[in-house]
Amino acid sequence: MRPIDLGGLGIHNLEVMGWALQMRWLWLEKTRPDRPWAGLQIPVYPNTTAMFAIAVETSVGNGRNTLFWTDRWLHGCCLSDLAPNVVHCVPAKIRNKRTVHEALQENHWVADIRNVLGWHGLAEYLELWELISGVNLSNADDIHRWKPEATGSFSTRSAYRSYFVVSIPFEPWKRLWKSWAPGKCKTFVWLAIQNRCWTADRLQKRGLPHPEKCLLCDQGDGTIQHLLTSCLRKAILMRHLTAAKLVKTNTKQEILLFC
Repeated sequence: MRPIDLGGLGIHNLEVMGWALQMRWLWLEKTRPDRPWAGLQIPVYPNTTAMFAIAVETSVGNGRNTLFWTDRWLHGCCLSDLAPNVVHCVPAKIRNKRTVHEALQENHWVADIRNVLGWHGLAEYLELWELISGVNLSNADDIHRWKPEATGSFSTRSAYRSYFVVSIPFEPWKRLWKSWAPGKCKTFVWLAIQNRCWTADRLQKRGLPHPEKCLLCDQGDGTIQHLLTSCLRKAILMRHLTAAKLVKTNTKQEILLFC
């Protein structure tokens, strides 16, 4: 369910795609407050809200369209990163509505803290006070930037890929999927690279009946690496097939794909 350059088959995960599409509504609510439905409660999954909070960075102008407690507006960070104990003492209803403009009016954000701060919370409060005291609002509108895109504008494609940001890149994806070979050959090679062919080691791992040795040469362990690279019988068979012109090689691409 991952993109092909991250080792997948390029088939969209419908659940993750749903999260990415929901993120578009959050982006429009943030950047287009003139929409008729802006301000209404938008039902979204927690994964959507969490990823949106990470992916959006705000440059504060007048502070009227930036949430004080939840948005990333203070030096590229949200207050939950800078002072988690302080934010924990603010009711959720206030956290989700208080704008930067409202909070900085006569330091009204201090009154939002309703519970008792511990020693760690008090230290975070003093550091937060020092950081906020240097913030000056202007008459310009707030600017929200979508970090996954170089242009700063939201796209569903980048939102979808954000959920796979920790995936390991699949380096040979272009040589595999952009080659001249038939689709079934590409799929077989992809399964071999991912070690998903039902060879002896894979059968053994799942407790299924399996041969102890390679069925062709009776020497190796029967893994896909052995069958494709070091099996002597396979190499002899392929030479005979090549000589009989049953397998054709492409000298330009220097790639031999077979099924």
